[in-house]
Amino acid sequence: MTLRLLLLGIIQGLTEFLPVSSSAHLVFAEAILGIPRPGVFLEVILHLGTLVALLVAFREDLLAIVRGFLGSLARPVWVHGNPHGRRVPPEGRLAWLILVGSIPTALMGLLFEGAFERIFASVPLVAVLLMVTGVILLVSGRWSPTRPLQETSVLDALAIGFAQGLAIAPGVSRSGITIAAGLWRGLDREASTRFSFLLAIPAILGAGLFKAREITLAHAVGFTPFQLLLGFVASVVTGYLAIRWMLEIVRRARLSWFAYYCWAVGLLVLTLSAFR
Repeated sequence: MTLRLLLLGIIQGLTEFLPVSSSAHLVFAEAILGIPRPGVFLEVILHLGTLVALLVAFREDLLAIVRGFLGSLARPVWVHGNPHGRRVPPEGRLAWLILVGSIPTALMGLLFEGAFERIFASVPLVAVLLMVTGVILLVSGRWSPTRPLQETSVLDALAIGFAQGLAIAPGVSRSGITIAAGLWRGLDREASTRFSFLLAIPAILGAGLFKAREITLAHAVGFTPFQLLLGFVASVVTGYLAIRWMLEIVRRARLSWFAYYCWAVGLLVLTLSAFR
């Protein structure tokens, strides 16, 4: 079981930030390796590892955002400034946009928690949703948006947050669909990717805290603290590497490559499922 948890951690880290749905890959790997699923607690533990990777990779941005947020509390947060003509620091405005974008994600997670979790039990359905992700990636690759991160609007944040809520379903890539939503709203590739990654931080943290109550289920099926820690650390290391890789891929506009990967893996899983 220890080696299998290590493998799951590596899979989670590598696929969380690439637009190929880490949850789908975990579902497929667990089915192949015969790993018992204590609710979605195992997935949450591994996602918390990628949260640490995000915090490390964007540590400078996050410090600036926190300082900007605290500074914005002393003045009204307006899109283009405040009544006295002083502009709200860009980092402070970005902090508020992340909070706004987190609202639809949280609401969808709370309202449709049961429906999303039931999808984890259906490997073929997860495969179909992964193929849908491929379609989204291919379509988004044809857009040529130009707005930078500084021009992100409230409507942009809400649209990307809604997309992130849909990605709670395994098979729907969180990074893929949120980046696509940003591109659809007119944000350029780097802006869409950075906002997508920053918006993931409160979502992953919130899910981790919400699912902490399921830790007894993990113990009941035989996962030891060391095994969970090993998977966690593996997802941290590989997640950090995947973030750096994804930022470079986006600069070269190669998201469509992952569409073909999603279709190939989804079709393979559907074929194997049909013969089992």
